Amino acid sequence: MSVFGDAIAALRQVVLIQSRLDQLDQRISRMGDDVGGLADATLALRDRISRLEGVIEGAAMAAAGAAANRQRRIAE
Repeated sequence: MSVFGDAIAALRQVVLIQSRLDQLDQRISRMGDDVGGLADATLALRDRISRLEGVIEGAAMAAAGAAANRQRRIAE
């Protein structure tokens, strides 16, 4: 009877291991989806930062041009 009990215990362990592997596979899939979402968010953030940098550079150029115009007027 102990051989039969050992076989049942071994099968039970195999089923538990399979169940844990299935759960792990689902978690890995969800993590992959999360990483994909993070990559998309990072790209969107990069685009927004690039636009802000462009606005700041444009404002700096406009300010520099306005300062140069003021200096020319004073010199004339």
